[in-house]
Amino acid sequence: MKKKLTIALCIIMVLSMMLTACGGSSAPAPAPAPADDAEESGDAPADDTVYEFRIAHLQTAESAAGQSFQHLKDPLEEKSGGRIKVTLFGNGTMASGDTELAELVRAGTVEMVPIPTHALSSLVPIPEYKVFEMPYVFTDWEEIYQILDSDLAKDWSAPLREKAGVKVYGGLVKGWLSIGLRGHEPLTSPADAKGLKIRTMATDMQQGLINALGASATTVAYGELYTAIQQKTVDGSLTATNLYIADRFGEVVDSLSIIRATAHFHLPTVNLAWYNSLPADLQEIFDECMEDYLVFAREMEKKADTEAIEELGSKMNVTVKTYTDEELAPFKAAEKALFDENYDACGEGVMDAVLAELGKNREDLFK
Repeated sequence: MKKKLTIALCIIMVLSMMLTACGGSSAPAPAPAPADDAEESGDAPADDTVYEFRIAHLQTAESAAGQSFQHLKDPLEEKSGGRIKVTLFGNGTMASGDTELAELVRAGTVEMVPIPTHALSSLVPIPEYKVFEMPYVFTDWEEIYQILDSDLAKDWSAPLREKAGVKVYGGLVKGWLSIGLRGHEPLTSPADAKGLKIRTMATDMQQGLINALGASATTVAYGELYTAIQQKTVDGSLTATNLYIADRFGEVVDSLSIIRATAHFHLPTVNLAWYNSLPADLQEIFDECMEDYLVFAREMEKKADTEAIEELGSKMNVTVKTYTDEELAPFKAAEKALFDENYDACGEGVMDAVLAELGKNREDLFK
């Protein structure tokens, strides 16, 4: 039986081959599916992901900071073709202080905040940032930017990327830290500050600066400062000159002493995981917009500082005191011990490098 079946199969195969040789053909193979345009051209499909970019800060929309963030928002959304969507949370709606803002950006609750160096140091200790709080190192804003934009500062910020997951962009001077007082004339010498309660940020250097004048440094949350001055919980505040206008402290102080010991400034701080999630083209657009933002914001802060001094005197009846070098001499003398005590606290050789970058020497700072 098996032999007959084998013979039959062989006959069928032979007949099939003969039909093919005579022009018979099998059914045509199905045509391959047409490739889409992206595959035909070799280009990757466009990334249509929308990246949320939330900015939280403490100031009003009308302030120099608020206007500068709007200046960042509009071109960033336009140049990215809507692939980056910017939302602004100003006026302290997300946090009441700088340290809270720092935690928000580290956690990725928001993607960017402007915070001072002491708030950054709360994320990762960076002793080098203390140079910006040292009294009478910087003569003008341009010298501060010279250091902020230097390779020195770029090296100092490395731990923020490596350990805190954030990156910083340059910095913005918001004005000299000036002493606004309620019920008092401007300071003519450190003796005038004796016994006064003056609010500072929660940093050893700012507290030390006020205590060195004979006053008592007091910590008050920024969002509560207006009321604290109004109710005389404190006699005054050490904060940036233009914030007396932007945040209305000029309404509750009677005098302003611009002693120019040190300045207040913010570093725009961005969540690194968010930045790294951007495609290469959006990273390039983001960096370009941040560079433009810094130029614009620095100009706005300088303008706001000048206008604040004028407005405090002409419209708010605040007595504003600026000082000649001779008039500053007793204030410098009062702060020299603070400078000497913290010279090496910034890190070995750090202050030496800063002074070398500025073309200054230690002996001349307090003359």
